[in-house]
Amino acid sequence: MTATAARASAPGNAGVPASPRCCALRRVNPFLGLVMLVATEQARAFSADGRHWQLQVAAYPPRGLWSGAGHAAERRWFRFGDWSAQAGLARVPVNPILDVGDMLDAADALVAAVARVEHQVPFTPAAELELWQLDQDGRPLALLDTALAADGLTAQDAPAWSAGGGGERRFHSPTLAAAGERIQTSGAPVDHARALEAVVAQAAGGPGRAVWVAREADGGGRIVAAPAAAGPAPSLAAEDFPALHLREDWPDARTTALVRDYMDWLSPYLLTLPTLDAARRASLERAAVRCPSLVDRLWRLYPSQMDPELIRRARVQARLRSAATD
Repeated sequence: MTATAARASAPGNAGVPASPRCCALRRVNPFLGLVMLVATEQARAFSADGRHWQLQVAAYPPRGLWSGAGHAAERRWFRFGDWSAQAGLARVPVNPILDVGDMLDAADALVAAVARVEHQVPFTPAAELELWQLDQDGRPLALLDTALAADGLTAQDAPAWSAGGGGERRFHSPTLAAAGERIQTSGAPVDHARALEAVVAQAAGGPGRAVWVAREADGGGRIVAAPAAAGPAPSLAAEDFPALHLREDWPDARTTALVRDYMDWLSPYLLTLPTLDAARRASLERAAVRCPSLVDRLWRLYPSQMDPELIRRARVQARLRSAATD
């Protein structure tokens, strides 16, 4: 999920339901595809696969331990449960001091809204502001964060770019492996994700070279927040922005190949992007089917498929593997 989610709005007229807001938000740094958002006036639901939804409900928290002290003036979001068409609603415990009845009504309205629009996924991406790490020449290098609103944004203390690649699904680069970069002097395996992060950090212009950008209709970007150290940079051209959120063309062949390995590894998530051209999407599909379980989880969020049969076979393979381990 993006770092800045939709804020709760003030309550509207009771009994007058509004159409839910439906959009997609990017999960970045590391990039983990798009998360679908369905938001009503008092509740919202997020889904990373288009099937399973986490529900959050806005409520006025009590000022103190007991409700006799009154409630805060601003609402906060509370996790309310999970919902899917197959399993229904599974609630999590809610503090009884809250207005549980009102929260139940909001959750019921949200579930009804999700059920009505779920078949429309993937939703249109929201117009998000983007925090970009610039290189030493002031050109976008890697996407660090996104936000829905410019209020309070600052480019100070920007996070470092993260490749992810930990946990069970580790990033393995054939380029690094072929070069013999398997063992460190300590005897521990080389962490290929951390190796890529080091390359990006070296190419970056430093923490003072991150800027918030509002993308224009032509693909260019207008700087909306930047630290003073970044210097003047009123706008950036469309061709300056990496299509896959990380620069792909590097001065040396080894780094270019390393980044290509990373994009192949990330391909099941990258296929959720709606801006891919046909050739890039076809190439990423061929790479993505090497991880059929992820394709089977994410395929509903792919805005188009160049080779539907290839995707179908990957999904079948994922189901067969899952059945074999049950």
